[in-house]
Amino acid sequence: MADALPVVQVTGSGPVALAFALFALRQGIDRRRLRLERRAEPLPAALAARQLALSLGSWQLLRRIARPPPAAPITTVDVSVTGHAGRTRIAAAQLGVPALGYVVRYAPLLETLREAAGKAGLLDAPGPAAGEAPPAGLCIHAEGDAGEDASVLDFDQAALLAEVETEHAHGTTAWECFTPEGPLALLPLPEPRRYSLVWCASPAQSRRRAGLDAAALAAELQAAFGWPLGRLAIASPCFVAPMVRRTRREVARGGEVWIGNAAQALHPVAGQGLNLGLRDAYELARSLGEAQAEGVSADAALQRFARVRRTDRLGTIGMTDALARIFTVAPLRPLQSIALAALDIAPPARSALARRLMFGHR
Repeated sequence: MADALPVVQVTGSGPVALAFALFALRQGIDRRRLRLERRAEPLPAALAARQLALSLGSWQLLRRIARPPPAAPITTVDVSVTGHAGRTRIAAAQLGVPALGYVVRYAPLLETLREAAGKAGLLDAPGPAAGEAPPAGLCIHAEGDAGEDASVLDFDQAALLAEVETEHAHGTTAWECFTPEGPLALLPLPEPRRYSLVWCASPAQSRRRAGLDAAALAAELQAAFGWPLGRLAIASPCFVAPMVRRTRREVARGGEVWIGNAAQALHPVAGQGLNLGLRDAYELARSLGEAQAEGVSADAALQRFARVRRTDRLGTIGMTDALARIFTVAPLRPLQSIALAALDIAPPARSALARRLMFGHR
């Protein structure tokens, strides 16, 4: 089948696109058949400044193909509902793993993947520039949005994104607070007193907060989050991102396949967007590699990929939608507190949830 595998054109130049190409090499696909889109320079400031939560499973996949970027391990996640006693803490030590996940910045992650791709010769073959039509062959869409085929759910929320300096060192704990407005997450960064802030609220409220000066914004954040980390200070520019879930109904059709953000864009409540995309990239590379070894057509490999990914993809989308909606419905807040307390005293349920977040739906 080696001669039957067409040229594989990857549209996109971000982490999922690069990871797919590197996984494909490990599956025995000739690098001369892989065409990567040329990256536009420079990265937009909002994208370069983004922080990303990688699950333990994603971290393990990343270490197979590239030098890990600077990262902060998450060894404990503290989940609570503002104004209620119920809470749960998920600890890596209780699960027998070194960490639940790791937080990285977008720019260093992209750089380490580009470095690995360059060493592998994947950046040598000429590919189209961003926006150009790909040549005939197998086309993998690994960037952009889900297009006209998308199922759309507007959460009527926007996320305020920034970095926060804390008075106390974080000790590798991530915090997720479900407030009346929406989820508020603080994720540890590689520096000992730095956190990534993801604060969801109505679009108008998020835009208003983004327009505040640093001191006023820090005061509102302190009032919403409290004092577990001591005094908080805003340490970066703020960006606002709308919270709309867009998912393709079909991820494979003809000679095309969609992975990562091109297949689904999720609410950040559980930090699963990039993790789902990296699992897409790995399983697609594996499907194509197995097809090449078995003499199966590329079209059959894409259909196999779609079947294999269905459970994890739909399960992760459903779980993320449910968390985003349930924890923002005011009448359910007492039940939310009870649910968190139940998780805290039911280790098997807590362990099952944690493993699903770390490794996906299996």
